[in-house]
Amino acid sequence: MKIWVGSLIIFLGIVLSSCGKTTEELIKSSSKSSGQKIEKAETPTQSESAKTPEVLTASDNIRGVWKATGKEDRVSSTWYFNNGQLVVNNIYKFSYVIAEKKDSKGYTVVTITNKEGKKHALLLKKNGSNFDGITVESNAYDKYLTDETVQKGQFIEFIYQQKQQNVDSQKVSQEEMEHLKKTLRTYIFDEYMPGPDYVYARGINWSENFYDNLTAEEIWNVIVEFKKKNNGKEGSQMEQASYLSVHAPIKDNWKKLFLEDWNKDEGAEKITKLVDHGDSVGVYTESVPYTGAKDNYPYVTLFKRTGAWHG
Repeated sequence: MKIWVGSLIIFLGIVLSSCGKTTEELIKSSSKSSGQKIEKAETPTQSESAKTPEVLTASDNIRGVWKATGKEDRVSSTWYFNNGQLVVNNIYKFSYVIAEKKDSKGYTVVTITNKEGKKHALLLKKNGSNFDGITVESNAYDKYLTDETVQKGQFIEFIYQQKQQNVDSQKVSQEEMEHLKKTLRTYIFDEYMPGPDYVYARGINWSENFYDNLTAEEIWNVIVEFKKKNNGKEGSQMEQASYLSVHAPIKDNWKKLFLEDWNKDEGAEKITKLVDHGDSVGVYTESVPYTGAKDNYPYVTLFKRTGAWHG
């Protein structure tokens, strides 16, 4: 398990080479392999044994917090699966997609992607209320996508940690989550940012476009995380808003939202290049073009979580 956690960290984009397959290709490959025709056999016994395996719906629920332990070295780590987002040991963040169908060997296929877009697979089988898992990485991942061959990988036991469940959005009403979103919105846009105590350096700088693009559940989950790190205390609205500003999810449509905000100003400079740095983006314009030089600073820097930018 120690080796696996280490390789997972490397998978963040430092070393591991790209696998180059999309999740759609993974699902397509699984379905194609499962649906191959078997030639008619000569005897009933052979025919019975040669039947195509039933393609099962991957209905297994992996959402929640799991203790993952390597079967060989018994080293453990904490994995938190929630709505397509995976956090390992409360530090390393990934996205994941569960294939709609189990593969031909009955595995639930979870494709895990790092922030660089590199993928590998976690193959899961139910074991009571827990899961047994096999990791499929690098060349083994390419081989699996081709013919569903499962080469030797790290075997991991996943044990559900009910008492450690991180997010309780399923146990609260939508009304409660919407109320929190509205309350924080009022504080940020009507009280703090236009108020006399506003200080840019505190980091609570938001675009209304970006804030409204967050779902109530996404905001709720971030604040639940804040309370747990704050020893269960609610904290002040400023503390909650500050934490949200740093930990809000980056949405896929950030560029569209940013350009909408940028183009509201008729006198805004024409953007010539956006250089993505992960959480932030360098914005280059006609007056400050991108050259690639070490000291080629952008016209402004955009923060993708909040939509705020500064020069």
